[in-house]
Amino acid sequence: MARQTPPFSIETAAYVAIAILAVLLRFGSLGGLPLNEHEAAAALPAYALAQGGGAEIGADEIGDQPAYTLLTTALFSILPSSEFAARLWPALFGVLLVVLPYFWRDVLGRPAALVLALGLALDPGLVAVSRVASGQMLAVAASLLALTAWRHQRFVLAGAMLGLALLSAPSVYVGLFAMILVWAFFVSNARVPAAAWRPAAVAAAAVLVLGSTLFLQVPAGLGSITAPLVSFVSGWTQPSGISALKVLFALLGYGLPAVLFGVWGAALAWRDTDLAGRLLSLFAAIALALVLLYPGRQVADLLWALVPLWALAAQAIGRYLSVPQDEPVAAWGQALLVSVLLSFLILSLARIPSNEAIPELVRSYMFVALGVVALGVVASLLIGLGWSAQAAIHGLVWGLGLFFALFALAGATRFANSESPRGAELWAPGPAAGQLDLLQDSLTDLSNYAAGQPGALSVDLRVNSAALAWLLRQLPAAPSGSSAPLIITLANEAEPAEASAYRGQSFLLSSTAGWQHAPASSISWLLYRKAPQTHEHIILWAASDLLPQDETANSSGDTR
Repeated sequence: MARQTPPFSIETAAYVAIAILAVLLRFGSLGGLPLNEHEAAAALPAYALAQGGGAEIGADEIGDQPAYTLLTTALFSILPSSEFAARLWPALFGVLLVVLPYFWRDVLGRPAALVLALGLALDPGLVAVSRVASGQMLAVAASLLALTAWRHQRFVLAGAMLGLALLSAPSVYVGLFAMILVWAFFVSNARVPAAAWRPAAVAAAAVLVLGSTLFLQVPAGLGSITAPLVSFVSGWTQPSGISALKVLFALLGYGLPAVLFGVWGAALAWRDTDLAGRLLSLFAAIALALVLLYPGRQVADLLWALVPLWALAAQAIGRYLSVPQDEPVAAWGQALLVSVLLSFLILSLARIPSNEAIPELVRSYMFVALGVVALGVVASLLIGLGWSAQAAIHGLVWGLGLFFALFALAGATRFANSESPRGAELWAPGPAAGQLDLLQDSLTDLSNYAAGQPGALSVDLRVNSAALAWLLRQLPAAPSGSSAPLIITLANEAEPAEASAYRGQSFLLSSTAGWQHAPASSISWLLYRKAPQTHEHIILWAASDLLPQDETANSSGDTR
C-alpha cells in the first residue's frame, strides 16, 4: 500500500514562514559588511587552501576552528571568495537551528515548539552569530543536530554532527561539559546500547579524520583535531579581556525576553515536576555559570545558555497561546492595555538620551516610565481580581509577547544595516571592521585610473591586520627592493620615509566598545546603540604620480 503524504497543515505553514524569516534575517545583506579581524583570520587559511596551498598550510595556520576553515575551503573552491561566501556556512547552520524545534514537538508541546522556533529565528544573538564568519554557530547547531538525530535514532547522523561540532570552535566544550554534568547527575541510570553508540562513534571518528584533512587533501589538518580543546583549556589561563559583567549586560540587553520568560518557564517546570523543563533549566544554569567563570569567555558563548532559556520561555508562553474560555474579552482588553502601556514606556525612555544634559527632565521621564510600569501591574491585578486571573495572565503574555517579538526583530535587523554603529554591538569577537569598504573603493578607483583595470596596483601593507590581508588578498605582491605604488600604515605611527613622494588618506580600520562592563547610558545603547567607542585608523599612501594634478591639490587637506 502506498504511503500517504501528510496534509500541509497550518502548523507546517507556520514553520515554513518562520524558516523564511530566519533566512531573511541571516542571509539579507550577508556580504554587505567587510570581515573584521577575527573573521578574516578564519577565512584567510580557507582562501590559501582553496588556492592550492595545502602543502604549505600547517595545523597552526588552520587554527582552532578547523571545521569552519575546511568547509569554507570547499566553498571557495567552487565559488569566488567573498564576504558572503565566508559567512555562508554559519548562516546556513543558523537556519537549521531554527528548524530543530519541529522535531521536538512531542516533548515541548506543539505550541511551545512553534514559539521556540520563532524565538530562535528572531533572537538578536543567534542572528548576529549566524552572520559572523567563524565556527561558533557551527558548534552550537551541529551539537543540537547531533542530539536531535540521536533522539530520532539516526545514530550515524548523530555521530557525524558530533564530530563536526568538536571541530567547530573551542566553545563547544562549554555545551559538552554542561550536557555531561546534567547527564551524570540526573540521567545517569539510562544505558546506551552498543547498537547505538558504535555506529555513532565510527561516524564521529570518520568526520574528525576526513573533515580535519579535507578528505586527506590537507594532511597537516589532522593535527587540528585537538586544536579546539587545546584552545579551550588554554582559555582558563589566558583571559579574553571580556568581563563577566559585560557578558551579563549583553545577555539582558539582547536576550531579555528569553531571560524573563525562561525564568518563569523554569519555575513552572520545577513546580509541575516537568522533567524536560528541569533538565533545560539545569543546562542553562550550568552553561551560564561556565561562561561567567571561564576567563577566556566570549559574548557568543552565551548561545549555550540562550537556547535552553528560549526553550523554557517557549514552554511558558505556549501555555497561554489559546484563548481562555473564561472572560476572553477581558484577555483581549488586557493584551491591548499592555501593548499601549509598553508603547508609552518606550516613548518615555526614548526621550532620555537627548536630554541627558538636563537632569530634571531625565528624572521626570524616569518617573513617567516607572509610573507606566506601576499602572500596568495595578491594571493586571484588577483585571485578575475583577474578571478572571486566567484572562489577565493570557492577556499579559500576549501583550508582552508581541512587544518582545518587535524588540527582538529590531535588534536582529541591526546586523544587516551598514549604518548601524558596528563597534557598539557585542556579539562578534574582536573589534568591528571600519571603513574597509571605502578603502576598497579607493583602491579600485586608483587602479582604474593608473592602470585602466581594477586590482592592478600592488600594496605594501605595513600593518599587522588579518582584515587588511583579506582585503588585499587578490592584489599583486609588493615589489621587493623598490617602493610600491600604494602603502598602508597605521595612523598613529611615524610617516614612512618616502612620504614626501606620496599623498595619504585616513580610513577607519576598526572600532570597539569603549567601556568595560556597561555603557554610561544603558538606555542610549539599548534604543540607539549609542555608546563610547575606541577607533583605530590607517593611512593609505598613494604615489603622487598616480593622482591627477588637480586631485593632488584638492587632497592637501588629507595629506599626512
